[in-house]
Amino acid sequence: MENSIASQIRNNNLKVYFFITILTVIIGLLGSLISYYFNWGLTGTGSFLVVAGIINFIAYFYSDKIILRVTKAKPVSKEQAPEYYEVVARLCTKANIPFPKLYLLDDNAMNAFATGRNYNHSAVAVTKGLLQKMTLDEVEAVIAHELSHVKNYDMRTMAVVSILVGAISIIADLYWSSNVVNKAQEKDTSGVTAIIGAILSIFAPLTAFFIQMAISRKREYVADAGSAELTKKPKALASALRKISMDIRLPKHFSASTAHLYFSTPSADSFIDKLFSTHPPIDERIKLLETI
Repeated sequence: MENSIASQIRNNNLKVYFFITILTVIIGLLGSLISYYFNWGLTGTGSFLVVAGIINFIAYFYSDKIILRVTKAKPVSKEQAPEYYEVVARLCTKANIPFPKLYLLDDNAMNAFATGRNYNHSAVAVTKGLLQKMTLDEVEAVIAHELSHVKNYDMRTMAVVSILVGAISIIADLYWSSNVVNKAQEKDTSGVTAIIGAILSIFAPLTAFFIQMAISRKREYVADAGSAELTKKPKALASALRKISMDIRLPKHFSASTAHLYFSTPSADSFIDKLFSTHPPIDERIKLLETI
């Protein structure tokens, strides 16, 4: 089991590095295209990459603080939630990782998330609804899932990918809002360059979005397996997923930018909803857990 999980993590990490390379190349291509149209040359292209690097730096070192502020998560003490602390302490010992900062969301929805750039700068947040409506075994299974994300450095990877995706979207918006198509036609009367640029500006953000979803989905399966390995209770995690699937409420401050961080989002029945979800379908996750 342990070797299988380690193999999954290695394979997913290789895919992530590959995807990040693709996303960076897309940013470079879009930047080069706009620089060419405006006669900015390599200086313009370099500027796009420098800005992306600065945003990446901010995301790497401050993403956890930004996310906790956006979700309105509040620090919680051991006196306020002794069972919460006890569960996390026990799981951290098993996983051999430092104790993270713990937060609580004043929300009746059942959910949780983890954030941070490494073991020593990590945080786990759960909703009041999760602590109140789930059994202790289910709470332990969900927290183990989140700690698996921490152990596998998923949060750092997702922060980097999210920023790159955002940068691609910004550059594509700049393409459309800056009259670049007309500039292209002035340089290339055949219109071929303009058409290529338009296709790229549409395709790049869409590709980035699907890559972001693919990374998130793959890592949810790995984190589920990690939870089962830590707790030895895969059925408890499956039960937690069932409860969440029956609760259509989302956390109060849930948004598209933070969707991939949460333990789960309510499953949708339609093909389109499943296609654009940042998480794998809950029923598929439950089926895999039941085979462990």
